[in-house]
Amino acid sequence: MLSEDRSVLSRTSAAAPVMVSYGADPDQVAEIWAEAPDAPLVVVVHGGFWKQQYDRAHCRGLAAALAQLGATVVLLEYRRVGGGGGWPATFDDVRTGLRKIVQHHPAASRRVLVGHSAGGHLALWVAATEPTPLVDAVVGLAPIADLSAMARFFGAGENPVHDLLAGTPDGHPDRYDLADPLILPTPRADIHLLHGIADTVVPIEQSLSYSRRHVGTRVTELRCAHFELIDPRSDAFTAVRDAVTAELGGPASPQRRSRPW
Repeated sequence: MLSEDRSVLSRTSAAAPVMVSYGADPDQVAEIWAEAPDAPLVVVVHGGFWKQQYDRAHCRGLAAALAQLGATVVLLEYRRVGGGGGWPATFDDVRTGLRKIVQHHPAASRRVLVGHSAGGHLALWVAATEPTPLVDAVVGLAPIADLSAMARFFGAGENPVHDLLAGTPDGHPDRYDLADPLILPTPRADIHLLHGIADTVVPIEQSLSYSRRHVGTRVTELRCAHFELIDPRSDAFTAVRDAVTAELGGPASPQRRSRPW
């Protein structure tokens, strides 16, 4: 088995050239890494088990790498558990932030949502619950796609799923029904999940069980662990880049510009 290399979590990356707010809270912001009129749009949702100590900084390298594809690239932040997030604030932020990003890029030729780990959960959730589809495709990178199973995986003690929904599946079945991508309707978007066979943080069964429930989901199994999927320096990142490029419909124009909303 491969070991988990967590160096990407502490790697220093410069912030994006433009940051915009979609709410009053300091965490209700998004970073624009590249902006091109009429180009496809990529929105990145970071992971970190929905915890306050993990913010968008560890996915800046991912956003910067995807910006080289010629698309408009936006890295979304949201309130997290321990900082005003949890149920339902975290979910509300992702929905509100994504709506505003899409609203400000109405001419995007295609819209792709990329989410890693807990961000993959939020990406699948918003794709399944938005009445009017906001995105054309979701690329999930080791996503948490089955909340009840993930709650069992953590078990007693510290349990980020319990913290997110302020309780267990037995204690709050209504919340799990509303928050769990596995049991929500199949999104009206292309779904491509990439997952490492050596992932010890989010088991690959999360993606496999989702694909069994939601017909049409594509799963790519990679010889990697959890964090390599967001590390542009890793061998696995080639598959991530290719998956996003395919969902964008091929390379876009390399000419980009940045501006505030």
